[in-house]
Amino acid sequence: MRTRLRVLALLALLVSAAAGCHQSVGARAAEGGVPDGEVTVRVVNHSWLDVTVYIVQGTRRERLGSATATSTTTFAVALRRLANGGEYRLLGDPVGSRTTVRSEPLYAQDGDVVTWTLEDNLARSSIDVR
Repeated sequence: MRTRLRVLALLALLVSAAAGCHQSVGARAAEGGVPDGEVTVRVVNHSWLDVTVYIVQGTRRERLGSATATSTTTFAVALRRLANGGEYRLLGDPVGSRTTVRSEPLYAQDGDVVTWTLEDNLARSSIDVR
């Protein structure tokens, strides 16, 4: 019985010590650590071609995924993936085509919803940030 009480007391001590050492992601972000949150990128593809979508920062290009032809695709981008003060561009590379489309510079903020509408003529594409 006495051994059982010691084991339970030790277990309670370990659990409380672990809980006291835990720090949430939000607290780290508030202290200047890795920012949490995300940006939602919604691609409305009016083109007849599938489009591979990338995030471009400087010379670095990271693939988000593929936006299927004549449909809407949504991507969630964690803010920690965006360096350089959150400045980025979107790049669309249609499958089977030599033309690409690039957005103007965008600045990431937590909760942004970026709607990129790709037209059949990519030069007429538009972007909206809310």
